[in-house]
Amino acid sequence: MADFCSCGAQLPADARFCHRCGKPLFADPPPEPDDPAEFQRPPGIEHSAADLRAMAAASAAATPATPAAIDFHNANAVRAGFFTAIIIWILMIIPLGGLAGIFLKLLVLLGGGFLAVLFYSRRTGQLLTVAAGARLGWITGVLFYVIWMLFFTVTILVLQDQGGLLEAYKKQLQDSNAPAAAIKQITEIMQSPEVFGAVMVLMLGVMFVAFTLPMILGGAVAAKALERE
Repeated sequence: MADFCSCGAQLPADARFCHRCGKPLFADPPPEPDDPAEFQRPPGIEHSAADLRAMAAASAAATPATPAAIDFHNANAVRAGFFTAIIIWILMIIPLGGLAGIFLKLLVLLGGGFLAVLFYSRRTGQLLTVAAGARLGWITGVLFYVIWMLFFTVTILVLQDQGGLLEAYKKQLQDSNAPAAAIKQITEIMQSPEVFGAVMVLMLGVMFVAFTLPMILGGAVAAKALERE
């Protein structure tokens, strides 16, 4: 540092300003960059602000997105399950009797879970785990059960207008050549409101399991098959 200022005043040691004219005696600080990203740039690395933004975008894109949970809050899962349930309903109302008809309907229910997983994966590009595939099959089964319940309720209302549920079941049993003892026993059950209500609740529970369980299995199988691909 100089001992004298330009004004001629003698300067003390380590003086930062001239005590006579107030002139600063230190070098000007380096100008701060306009871009904060440039200020934080590590020494020896030359990146512009645009480069840094591009690198951040690429890093975000490279980070895999968390797969959406398979539940009723997932719109894609509900949509896939609902469309599949409609297709399965159309196939299930095709009249098929005997053991062959029961076997084919079981295959249709299994195919329902498989088809729902296939629809969902094709739409979202997400491969489901076996557990997620089973959940999607369950959602499809629940939606199918709701559709079945709506038509079942309408059928009961129609039968009430045509003489009642009891007469409809008696006629159906007679047409199927059921034994007279069986017809009499069923008639007695249906004439008791308490027993008939318990039987209906049991039947609805059995139907729920019969619809959802095959679709759960079908969804799990589909997820496993797609995972191997």
